[in-house]
Amino acid sequence: MAKYDEIILKSEDILLLLEKLENIGWKYVRESSINRILYLSAVLYSFRYAEKDNIFKGDYNFIRTLSGPEDADIDNAVINLKANELLIHSEEGYGLSHVKHTISLSENYELKESWFDDISFILGIYGEDKIFDFIFRDPEYKNSLESNSVYNLNISSDNDTVKFLNKFKETFESKLTMKENILNNKDYLKLYFEYIFGKILRGEK
Repeated sequence: MAKYDEIILKSEDILLLLEKLENIGWKYVRESSINRILYLSAVLYSFRYAEKDNIFKGDYNFIRTLSGPEDADIDNAVINLKANELLIHSEEGYGLSHVKHTISLSENYELKESWFDDISFILGIYGEDKIFDFIFRDPEYKNSLESNSVYNLNISSDNDTVKFLNKFKETFESKLTMKENILNNKDYLKLYFEYIFGKILRGEK
């Protein structure tokens, strides 16, 4: 994909994500948070839909930094959105200007719209600090940091974070009742994060 197309794609993703975050009361989001949430979205997609192609893979190249996972083109996408007056900026971060814009008709648009809605739901429940603490404990990110790796963070289903999450998945699902086994995606993620946070707090690996 050409660099311009990559920036446009990420610009559309940012707009879509900020729209969903605004729905849970997050009017402004810092650029570092945008990076982290997009990374979280990509990794959790591989966990939740291991049998499917990751809709973020091939479009994002996250590297680890001291402030968290970052994709260099996200900064360019933010600049593009500001230049087109689609984002406004304040001391609190970036928010939507609500200027009308063309809606993407890309094949993954509806999938991303639904997934960002699920991710925003989880952020709304657990809050930014707890979710971002999970990212910094994230085995893929942590192992890269400890090894001083400069390579891209893996967002595929074989990354260390998905392996960690899958480690507890079978036990978690065995505890679900028959009714809970048909949970929608939001409720599944809500219960699973409750379970995982409990494991993390107890220091289980």
